[in-house]
Amino acid sequence: MCRINAASFVCFVLIVNVFGISSCDEEYEESLRIRRLSSGHVHVWMEFVIGRSPSSNINHTSVFPRALSEILTAHSVEELHVSLTQGHWQLESWGDPHPAQVAPTGAHVIAWFSSSSSESKDVDANWRGLTNRLSGLTCASLNFLDETTSTEPKYAYRPLGKLTPKQVHVRVGSLPREFICTENLTPWTKLLPCGIMRGVASLLRTKQVFNTHYHSAHIGYVQTELSKQLKLSLSLVFDSPSSLGQNDNFVKNVIGSMAIFPCHASKKTTIKLWENNKWKSINQEDLNNLKIKDVVEDTSDNKNLVFTPMKYMGGYGQEYGKMVVEMTNHLKDEFLSVLYVEVLPWYIRPYLHTMSIQVVRGQQKLPVPPGAYFHYTPGIDRKTLHKLEMDVQIPPASKVTLSFMVEKGHLKWDEYPPDANHGFYLEAAHFEVNYTKNDTPKTRHYYSRVLLINLSTPDFSMPYNVICLTCTVVALAFGPIHNITTKRLQLKEITGKADKLKIFWRKIWKKTRGVSKEDVGVEVDNNSEKTDLRGTTSSSSSR
Repeated sequence: MCRINAASFVCFVLIVNVFGISSCDEEYEESLRIRRLSSGHVHVWMEFVIGRSPSSNINHTSVFPRALSEILTAHSVEELHVSLTQGHWQLESWGDPHPAQVAPTGAHVIAWFSSSSSESKDVDANWRGLTNRLSGLTCASLNFLDETTSTEPKYAYRPLGKLTPKQVHVRVGSLPREFICTENLTPWTKLLPCGIMRGVASLLRTKQVFNTHYHSAHIGYVQTELSKQLKLSLSLVFDSPSSLGQNDNFVKNVIGSMAIFPCHASKKTTIKLWENNKWKSINQEDLNNLKIKDVVEDTSDNKNLVFTPMKYMGGYGQEYGKMVVEMTNHLKDEFLSVLYVEVLPWYIRPYLHTMSIQVVRGQQKLPVPPGAYFHYTPGIDRKTLHKLEMDVQIPPASKVTLSFMVEKGHLKWDEYPPDANHGFYLEAAHFEVNYTKNDTPKTRHYYSRVLLINLSTPDFSMPYNVICLTCTVVALAFGPIHNITTKRLQLKEITGKADKLKIFWRKIWKKTRGVSKEDVGVEVDNNSEKTDLRGTTSSSSSR
């Protein structure tokens, strides 16, 4: 019996070594960073990293989520970034969200596909399949991202990892109207090895998460030469805790949790607190005992602004408008190379011949530096989007204002959303900023606010008003007409008060007499019969 068990154990070890069924191929790390913003708010950033060997078998996972692994393999995804964001990161008040990256409001998906051919049909099919399966995985409306609501950038959205030498195609789609709620957070937490019961994620409470000024959940899959990494991150901006007591517990009163519990699947857990313009490492026990004064007392200005964008719609009327984009360089001794990407729906038609660019430093106007490239792809009505990519060079401590006219198209009546009078959302503009910090080239991504515009909207209440008016008229006219056409008219004798009194006294008189007309007639007939009988009798007797 012992020999059989030993042989089985040896076979199992061989199978593990051959097929790569080993938990050592995957590593899991988690980190938490807490930073007080210059506005008094508190930024809490959580990151969960799952790494695995590039040669590991994709069909066997230990901490890597199996559902996501199957989706990536089925659609030949080389790199993926999905963000679900509610709110807007206020750069002017909060500064740069280092080390996190900002994300546009709503749902945003970026995917790189490997394809053996240059045809886009295979890529479009993979894009449709990916968005539909991600929609089921995240409980979001990502299935609305198809060829008509997505683009293929030429210069923007470079991959973060080192992709394979195969031919790679990128697709980008955004849903600015997507609202993030509990049904999106729950499936995101299920991708974590320990869920929300253990580890850094045990600090999450739904009520506190959705009571923040800004929250963004991110799913990132990046391939490098050393590993394949899945990065799950959550960025939260809590309200200022200045109204609470200085000695109150920070984790309990701000984040809403009692304490953090260790996750045994995690190889390393890092907790850092921003203090005196640098990150300070603390352990889990220190975090559980962290006081509010330990976070609020840091009064250093940590904005570290490099670039701030602004986008708004000018003009008047519902037929034409003016798109205005402002880009500000906060560095005093360095040019910024900004890749500006604007994606507009087909019913917002830009007039590029009206584009104007102004460069201002204070009150002084500067010459416009030439850009390296300019690429525009016109949209097709109800088929493709308008896409603009251009390089903008911003001098130090200067602001660039770019503007162009747009025409607002007309939709069919069945193309309007249910709340058409609420307006239409335009997705945020994307800015890829390249600069140098400490002799090291850096690239950061920024997004403008989502725009809400009005189009010429028909009066959808008119059918309702017509139906109400028609039904009212029919109801008022049907009754009299029906009575006139179906009932027979009869004349009725009109009697006055005198006639009624006569009838009343006549009835009383008849009752006092005790007989009616019929009774009187019958009595007379009986008397006549008796007379006849008597006469007959008398006549017979006389005979």
